[in-house]
Amino acid sequence: MFKEKLIGKFFTGINYWGSKSAINMWEDFDIKSIENDFKVMKDAGITHLRVFPLWSVFQPLKALYGPGDVYEYGFGEEKRPDTPAGHAGVSEDACEKFEEFCALAGKYDFKLVVGLITGHMSFRTYTPPAFEGKALLSDPTVIKWQLRFVKYFVTRFRDIDAIIGWDLGNETCNMPGIGNNPDTYYVWSSAIADAIRVCDGTRPIISGLDYSTIENGPNNYKTIGEICDSHTTHPYNIFQTEADPLTTMKPILDLPFRCGLGEDISEIPTFVQEFGSIGYMNCSRRTEADFYRCSLLASLAHGCHGVMWWCAFDQGHLTYAPYRWNTIGSDYGFFDKNLEPKLIVEENLRFKERLSHIPGEVLPPHTKNATVLIPKDDGGITMDTLRASYILAKQSNFDVSNRYEPDTIPDSPLYIFPSISSNKSIPAESFNQLIEKVRRGAVLYISADSGLIRSIPEITGVSIAYRERINAARTIAFDGQKLPVDTEYVYKIEGSDAEILATDETNEPVFFKYRLGKGTVYFLTLPLEKHLGKQFGAFFKDDIPDYSVIYRELAAESGANRAADCDNRFIRLTEHRIDENSLYIFAINYNNREEQANLILNDSYDIEVMFGEGFNSGKLSINNNDGILLKAVKKR
Repeated sequence: MFKEKLIGKFFTGINYWGSKSAINMWEDFDIKSIENDFKVMKDAGITHLRVFPLWSVFQPLKALYGPGDVYEYGFGEEKRPDTPAGHAGVSEDACEKFEEFCALAGKYDFKLVVGLITGHMSFRTYTPPAFEGKALLSDPTVIKWQLRFVKYFVTRFRDIDAIIGWDLGNETCNMPGIGNNPDTYYVWSSAIADAIRVCDGTRPIISGLDYSTIENGPNNYKTIGEICDSHTTHPYNIFQTEADPLTTMKPILDLPFRCGLGEDISEIPTFVQEFGSIGYMNCSRRTEADFYRCSLLASLAHGCHGVMWWCAFDQGHLTYAPYRWNTIGSDYGFFDKNLEPKLIVEENLRFKERLSHIPGEVLPPHTKNATVLIPKDDGGITMDTLRASYILAKQSNFDVSNRYEPDTIPDSPLYIFPSISSNKSIPAESFNQLIEKVRRGAVLYISADSGLIRSIPEITGVSIAYRERINAARTIAFDGQKLPVDTEYVYKIEGSDAEILATDETNEPVFFKYRLGKGTVYFLTLPLEKHLGKQFGAFFKDDIPDYSVIYRELAAESGANRAADCDNRFIRLTEHRIDENSLYIFAINYNNREEQANLILNDSYDIEVMFGEGFNSGKLSINNNDGILLKAVKKR
């Protein structure tokens, strides 16, 4: 029920603050202005809004002190009324405005995701005056009042059809009081989620988080998966992939990478709840629209369920805090301050029209051919490393799922253990299961960094005399490419029963292939993925060699054969199986210029263009940041 209510068809949404007053919209409430906003958003093809009953406005408590401690919590100097709202410390006036707002949203058929504890917003903390200076996620008195607010608010608005999900609150991990203890966030989020469920068991609970660690951080995928029904990601280029231009492969693929990682580990649906360009020093309006177009296509292709832009209207003209602090932009809306549409609106409408060409507007899940194994120690691998492995797989014509510290190793033709830098990378029992999978025919790839792995000589056929710390680069010579890799360590090889596939410039073997039972183990003594995760321009510059030749070797050995491939590392494909004789092939150009490629088919197919331009007689010519959806039916 939860999944269908929130993420049935792929949706395009927006994070909404009013065009007139933005964060002050509930205090400066203007329903006519809001209706004008709704009209232009509706005309832009927006279906979902994320909205924010600002905590400080909806629960405006002030602590009134006696001689030694708080005597009562009032509404300013006034006593709280003896009503359910008064008991919860909730403003009846604010709730009446929200009720009017929801009725108007229903009129325009918007679906609302409601952020409940909206205390963090645009780099400012909004808290009721009574709680200023307190630890907002751990102080028991604060949590008591938060629970009262949530119970009252959810109970009052649970019968409104426009509301489709309850968000714990915007990026609550950025509020004071979280600390470094994962249990703090577990207790807080669990309490809020349970309070929601007591009052409304029919709607999904959404994390509302921007960034999560795997397990050890204060807000992590494991906790969220246990507590929420849906997870979110807020992938902003300027904070996470800032080394590369907005309209290139790494920033665009960061959206599906984070969605896939979050969903695989939390085991709940994960969608892009916020993303954006963050102003016109980072891009132009044209490149912003190009980024949006390609992000929509990539998110659709990789099963991200939906996307929500930040935000609806430009806010840079506003002069109150936080906008007077916010020098990074605030002019990153779908519309400018006068409600005039930007180029991004045209792209949203174009995307909606393209969706209509897919039967039921639902794309089947994309095929995944490999599993990335993530080490136990969260400090032993970075998101940059995992993202690089994800992109290398894309460039090598296969897609990956992720598995974190598995109790059981899932069946997979190919396992990838990238740039191991932890000495606690995998439990012994799981490692033994993994090796047994290999002996039965699977392919395992391990690349080394600073971490140590048991049984390397036995499973790779490589005998290591010693390792030496150098903090320098070594160059892999493989398949006609010279691939420099920065490394902390080099490994001196004493002997090898494995096939040596590549050496470095000192003639030291660095890449090995070893038969183990019916399967194969590849061992690379250099941290390829860690290097690419840190290297500027690794996935868009022409003068960077094609590092994907390493992963293409893995794909060929594991039999990760697909119906189609192409000969351009910037045009990448996903495959979506319809039935045993037909599938969709989604070709997307992740570069900021037009790219050409030959479409290589492993069988005879009749090809139909579902949407997009640039396919002719097996040739792809795709405009910058654009894509083509093909339907392939096997010829009889």
